[in-house]
Amino acid sequence: FRNWMCGGEVFVNERIVEYPQVFRWIKPHGAVLDIGCAKSRLPYHLASWGYEVHGIDARPYRLTHPSLHFHQADLFTWQPGRTFDVVLLISTLEHFGLGRYGDQVLSEAECKAVERIGDWLTPGGQLIVTVPFGVPAVTARHRIYNRDRLAQLFADFEWMDEKYYRRQNDTWRPSTAAELKTVASPDIPPNGVAMLNLRSAG
Repeated sequence: FRNWMCGGEVFVNERIVEYPQVFRWIKPHGAVLDIGCAKSRLPYHLASWGYEVHGIDARPYRLTHPSLHFHQADLFTWQPGRTFDVVLLISTLEHFGLGRYGDQVLSEAECKAVERIGDWLTPGGQLIVTVPFGVPAVTARHRIYNRDRLAQLFADFEWMDEKYYRRQNDTWRPSTAAELKTVASPDIPPNGVAMLNLRSAG
């Protein structure tokens, strides 16, 4: 399993703080869509807890569970034909449109993705987002966001809560948007992460 996840190496990234926060925030039941889940254990965890879980990624997913339905597809052409109570964007939004993970190169990919995802949420549905946070930048692998950019992207959602963490020598500590404002993340894993608990206004 570790060979599949990270090439057999022990690799500690922002998932160490993201997953526990998802578990704290997520609604106690409902249909969940996990976007960009190819290397994630999260869909399997949630399916094992009794959620109806759907996952989508351009790459294959190797874990199976009776309550887990995986769709190997492109986010921008996929038609789910239904809505979801919860949508998860865990360390995914920053990669859209860069073509790094089998997805198409696409301008304005973040805005287009957020608009599509909003249509897939039930009224009052929950969107949990995590992204690299700090000095804004775009690398060949990912984007780094600041508070202003996130406010633009998710202006149509109700902000329920937000958390920030900073990485220091592979230790993750609680932080704030103001403290991370000057922190750069030129490579992966990032040095700062933002986590948002949002609600659909529809």
